Amino acid sequence: MSTASAASVLPSAAKPVPLPSAPAWTGGMRDLAREHAFESLRVRGKLPEGLVGTLYRNGPGRFSAAGKERYGHWFDGDGAVCAVRLAEGGATGAVRVVRTEGLEREERAGKRLFGGYGTPLARPIRELLFRDTKNAANTSVLLWQGRLFATCEAGKPYEIARGDLSTLGESDLGGALVGPFSAHSHRVPSRRTTYNFGMGYGPSTKVDVYALPDEGRARRIATFAIDGVRLNHDFAVTGNHLVFAFAPHYLSLVNTVLLRKPPVASARWRAERGTEIVVIPIDDPTTIRRFRVDAFFLEHVVNAFEEGGRLVVDYTHYAHADGLEHFVGGLTSGRVDAPLQSEIRRMRVDVAHEKIESETILARAVELPRVSPRMACSRHRYAYMGGFRSAAEGSFGVLIKHDLETGRVDTYDPGSRAYVGEGVFVPRQGATVEDDGWVLTMVYDANADASRLEVLDAGAIADGPLASCAFEQAIPFGFHGAFDGS
Repeated sequence: MSTASAASVLPSAAKPVPLPSAPAWTGGMRDLAREHAFESLRVRGKLPEGLVGTLYRNGPGRFSAAGKERYGHWFDGDGAVCAVRLAEGGATGAVRVVRTEGLEREERAGKRLFGGYGTPLARPIRELLFRDTKNAANTSVLLWQGRLFATCEAGKPYEIARGDLSTLGESDLGGALVGPFSAHSHRVPSRRTTYNFGMGYGPSTKVDVYALPDEGRARRIATFAIDGVRLNHDFAVTGNHLVFAFAPHYLSLVNTVLLRKPPVASARWRAERGTEIVVIPIDDPTTIRRFRVDAFFLEHVVNAFEEGGRLVVDYTHYAHADGLEHFVGGLTSGRVDAPLQSEIRRMRVDVAHEKIESETILARAVELPRVSPRMACSRHRYAYMGGFRSAAEGSFGVLIKHDLETGRVDTYDPGSRAYVGEGVFVPRQGATVEDDGWVLTMVYDANADASRLEVLDAGAIADGPLASCAFEQAIPFGFHGAFDGS
């Protein structure tokens, strides 16, 4: 593997495309200008000696079909996997669009053939009745048994070659998957197994639950149904249970077909039906407990664990699904229709009495939360997430570290007209303290119209990066990533 020293100078790349007359953050929502395999990145500062491995990230890399009609929503862009390898004090980077079947069909047709989350269906009958839909593979990555996959809840995972990020094809994980596979997998370290789910649609919504052991075959462990046509992005996993919270956000196929509304715009919030909590014991997954509570919307799970007979779930909380959608819905058009209406809450699930208790633990608009992977399914002290410098920002201006024991909030600000991505925690080998390690985040700097990976000391993120690894182009804003230190 080739690496670059701090003094390395990259060959000149094509000149960046001039930014449009729009807010600075919109520079991170343009088509990827150039795809490439691993090549040297310019390193400023000094990479920590113990930080060796590869960060993989996924997010939309193309924002229009066949280079013509722009998608109606950030969530609908074609996926692009970006990677940065760190070793021997240097860095190499790669980025490629995921060559999905849907993308290639649209390229051949020269037009949009599919709808999406916030994009009207192009051929409603074929897309709904014949399930001829597009999997954008644009949300996260799964590292499993030495393989890399791009994931999105719209379909099965796409396998990606770790050597050059080329697309190997859609996978059913050895025949285990019977339908879509969600973007958010969660690993239980004590069980050496990763869990995930997928949702299929008809008169009701079918949910399939999967177990992916570190060794051995993937398998489906449970199936159940929820009423109506609904979406669900994430779920929680403790050492012994899987916890789902299905919000009363119902999609209307009639409005989607007859009024040609995008699916998310067709949805109705039915607060009177409440949010349905579904709990699955891992050791007996056929014994499913389910009950309803007052309506709320869960977008991302911070972490979950068990305490005193209750299941404890920290998550990004919204009182209504519009608290998220009114923020993200206009971003690719350069609009912030409303500030993000999230906060971090702790939910204690009392399965025996079929009730929950909920309290706010961080009253601040944040998203994309992460904890140290060593703390998965255990009580954690620190969480890392993206936040804002102002309500007008359409992307995260600061990275936040929240100390749950003291309530202290530390922030890292990359500077004016610069924006952070999700913070991925990498523990230091042999660490005995929870925040002994590094936080890796991709930063888009509109001043240079280019992106860089920044390495922060997790114990002192406000001090700024220990090292930066610079691309010579803008990498579109991503959603989620994972670090492979093997």
